[in-house]
Amino acid sequence: MDALARNDFPECDSGLTTMWSFASDTTRFIFKNNLTEFIESAHETVAEYPTSFYGNAFHGQEWTLEGGPRLCGPPETSWIATQMMRTISSDGRMRRWQWEMRKRRQPPNRDCWFVESIGSSDRTGNFEID
Repeated sequence: MDALARNDFPECDSGLTTMWSFASDTTRFIFKNNLTEFIESAHETVAEYPTSFYGNAFHGQEWTLEGGPRLCGPPETSWIATQMMRTISSDGRMRRWQWEMRKRRQPPNRDCWFVESIGSSDRTGNFEID
């Protein structure tokens, strides 16, 4: 989040490039493994939706982690975790986010955590159950 807040430091889009480094294979598949398309999509989202994840990351007033990561299973064998985060957008609206992270179980980058998805709450901070 700090890298995204300073996205253009030390160079243009370095925050988004850092985010791409932690993107899962699913995200990379969606963007056809194309960093440029990922960056363009993030900037379009920021411009159109100030309360979006990237809108909050780039221009939000604050962000706070809610507790630590929650592992699914015992620490020594867990490969899925979630992390809750709360943001306040530039116009004062609150959102909560649930990060789903997965540990790569095969090379390359075996045992490294990657961001699988980031889910958004409604404006009251609750997550809908389908």
